Amino acid sequence: MNVGDEFGLAGRIMLVVDTALADDAKEACGELAAALAERTGVPVTMAEVPIDHLDRLRPALTGSDDTRIRECTPPPREAQPATMSGAPFLWRDDGRPDWARMWTAFCDLALYGGPPHRGPETPIRAPKGDDEVESDVEMIAEMRRGIWETTGLYAEPSAPGWLAVTCESVKMAAWLCAAIILENVDARLEDDRLLVPAGPGYQLKDEVKSIITVVAKTHHYWQAHLTGGRSGAGEGE
Repeated sequence: MNVGDEFGLAGRIMLVVDTALADDAKEACGELAAALAERTGVPVTMAEVPIDHLDRLRPALTGSDDTRIRECTPPPREAQPATMSGAPFLWRDDGRPDWARMWTAFCDLALYGGPPHRGPETPIRAPKGDDEVESDVEMIAEMRRGIWETTGLYAEPSAPGWLAVTCESVKMAAWLCAAIILENVDARLEDDRLLVPAGPGYQLKDEVKSIITVVAKTHHYWQAHLTGGRSGAGEGE
């Protein structure tokens, strides 16, 4: 609103916001006021006023035939899915999973506001210390192969119930570990090795696929967005 001479603020633009507005919304309004001042070349005042005061002022503001008030409402936001949708399972001619072709695109990491790979009701937790049952050898081999095909990273069995993925640096392993935990999958750090669960009873289309997915997904972000694609690993979901 451009306030006239009778208020002693000739030539100014005043942005009035409710005092009860959230702090981040007020911050956005402050940024808008600064942008308006730069764009228009005139001073802009931002006033925080209780909503009941604004309601009492409304008749005075709208009483003139020259008054024009325009209200803008935010566009509806698309609801984020509770979890990331799963990629279709693809098979090679020899009957083994085709991990390298199973993912062609990546959704945002939970770290950046995307849906986590696993829901909070179906997380993948590492086996407990008193549950050291040997993991299935074929399952471990498939996890190692899937991680290699989607990232180019070498993985090997570690402590009972864990698979260790050798990373290019301690920093890389730590970042992947933190990002994977936010996908509702347990992870640990051991120097430059990322440890992911490899518990007994894991199923190929459930836990095994999820472990390979989160390693591939976080590795893709590390390679493409944090290191500028300098490493030589492959694609993933």
